Amino acid sequence: MTTIRAEEVRIPRYARDAVARHERVVVVNHDRPAFVIMHPDDTAADSPTARRGRPLREALGLLASAALPDPGFADDMEAVLADVGPAPDDPWARS
Repeated sequence: MTTIRAEEVRIPRYARDAVARHERVVVVNHDRPAFVIMHPDDTAADSPTARRGRPLREALGLLASAALPDPGFADDMEAVLADVGPAPDDPWARS
């Protein structure tokens, strides 16, 4: 994380007040979200170490109880791939 001093940035009072009320402030650049300003106390829930999703034991139990695909599923998928062609290396790249 990078830390800067408050006097090094210009944040309007209404934005500072919103952050003080634990509201996230989205800063846009060219009508697109560029970054979010949020209260430091609210970052703990969003940290990469915060637990998300189901416990592993529960997820594995759900997978174990799921129905198996029918025997022809793999053949169907191969037929679809043959019709569509190979997947691109980067599906998000613009062509």
